[in-house]
Amino acid sequence: MDRETSTVQVWALKGFLDELKRINNTMEDRRFVFILGAGASIQSGVKGAAPLAREWMQMLFHRVVSPETDFDSWLKLNPLEIDNWQPDNLAGHYPEIFARCFSGDHEAGFAELEKAIEAGSPSFGYAVLAWIMTKTSHNMVITTNFDNLVADSLYIYGRRSPHVIGHETLAGYLKPLARRPMVAKIHRDLFTDPINDPDGTGQLKKPWEDALRNIFKFYTPIFIGYGGNDGSLMNFLSDLSSRDISGRPFWCYYEPGGQPNGDIAALMQKHNGVLIPTPEWDQLMLDIGNLWGYKHDDQLKDLERYTEDMKQTLQEQVLNTSREGGEEIKTKLLPKPKKEQDKSWLDWSLEAEGKWTVEDKVEHYKLAIEALPESAELHFNYAYWLFDIGHAESAKQHYKIAIDIDPDDFAAQSNYASVLESSGETEKAEIHYKKALALRPGDVNATYNYANMLSGLERYEEAEIYYKKALALKPDDTKAMNNYACLLIDLKRLEEAESLVNRALDLSPEHPVFVETKSELLFAQEKYQDALNTIERALELDPGSQQAKDIKAQIEQEIKRGKKGASRRKK
Repeated sequence: MDRETSTVQVWALKGFLDELKRINNTMEDRRFVFILGAGASIQSGVKGAAPLAREWMQMLFHRVVSPETDFDSWLKLNPLEIDNWQPDNLAGHYPEIFARCFSGDHEAGFAELEKAIEAGSPSFGYAVLAWIMTKTSHNMVITTNFDNLVADSLYIYGRRSPHVIGHETLAGYLKPLARRPMVAKIHRDLFTDPINDPDGTGQLKKPWEDALRNIFKFYTPIFIGYGGNDGSLMNFLSDLSSRDISGRPFWCYYEPGGQPNGDIAALMQKHNGVLIPTPEWDQLMLDIGNLWGYKHDDQLKDLERYTEDMKQTLQEQVLNTSREGGEEIKTKLLPKPKKEQDKSWLDWSLEAEGKWTVEDKVEHYKLAIEALPESAELHFNYAYWLFDIGHAESAKQHYKIAIDIDPDDFAAQSNYASVLESSGETEKAEIHYKKALALRPGDVNATYNYANMLSGLERYEEAEIYYKKALALKPDDTKAMNNYACLLIDLKRLEEAESLVNRALDLSPEHPVFVETKSELLFAQEKYQDALNTIERALELDPGSQQAKDIKAQIEQEIKRGKKGASRRKK
């Protein structure tokens, strides 16, 4: 160990991990921030500063030197006349080499960077990092890298969209204690004019200085894969006092790559920090993740469920587009011809959408179910179509089969409940509404439909609970507002009803049913002429509405009799 590093603390990996675990378990208000450099991207297939700098020096070499000249000998001559030249540490001269190689054509340089970055994909260590950033309070990364490995891993493995700040003009949005994972790219993003020249990497932009100074009051930095070769972050950290950083910083360096330079050792000494020789990125992140509760089996199962859900969602959206589209859309979405034994449930269902007679469609679904009798999706789609054409009994049979195959199918449980309700089997319907809501408590449509059924059964207190839940889930759901208003009119809570129906009309002023409800409210308030004017407007919007005609007749009868209390047919 050289003289600079001999005076700074150096811990074994186990001691470092024990300290992270202890702090995490005993100091709930302490957060860690990961400071990532190019070394964190190497296992993901992104070239580091050293190989890129060497490639660019070779490009310069071929421009100015005859082929018989030896490249390594040429390097030792300091051909670019860079101060403190180290031919064995080209990474330390990365900004100067980039600037010289692509002088006069920076776009070509950015294209080289883009090619190097796009060759990579998140390695295992990034999967662990995504888990840490979504499952613990340690949800921030500060990086000098241009790549999107952190963000990509969060999309893929964490199913979260991070707040990525890729330019100093946005640095003010880097907030401590944020709920959402945050990624700060202090040298900018690849697509926002990345900082890659000596001047830019030599001095941290002032907005970043202000933002990072605030962050380090709350976060303890863990440096991984960062060589400290740029002056911007290193100078900023050197200017901080030891009181400006929460806790002591930890600088992890790749042990086979040798000791960190003297500037890093001096920085750690100033801030009472610790140097830790570590294995490669993936193994180090696994060690850190494990001590905070990471289990790769659980992540794999979660990823498998998520992937299957995404696939199912896409399949359903394709099918819904076919259902709702015309002949041209249905034709475009027809699957390629296949043998029957090779068809998926989606293939059969899309082909069914292309059948134009009831007989052909029934026959097609029978063939499909014969080929895939255990496909819950096929039984569901067949039931959906049967109910749509008025064959409720047959629809019930196939919804029931779909549920028997997959009891956890939310859509089947919810739709089966609706079909049972339409057939007057409300006791059975309630069972399946409850099962659907147990599977997906946050589904506004199932909540709203269950509220409607309860209201129709005159179980008003229960119905009100579910209308309120529906509106809490979707505050601008005008149908829920309208039907809740109808319930309140029944309960003679007219002021509350008025507030709801007015909100619905503010959002959908031309909706004829909402105008009808407004008329009924005015009728209940004994404002008969206003009620008549309003129902006439509803009939202008929907001249064929029998309900509006019935309401108008009741209002006219009441006006004619000059009495109150005409019955109002409930929607």
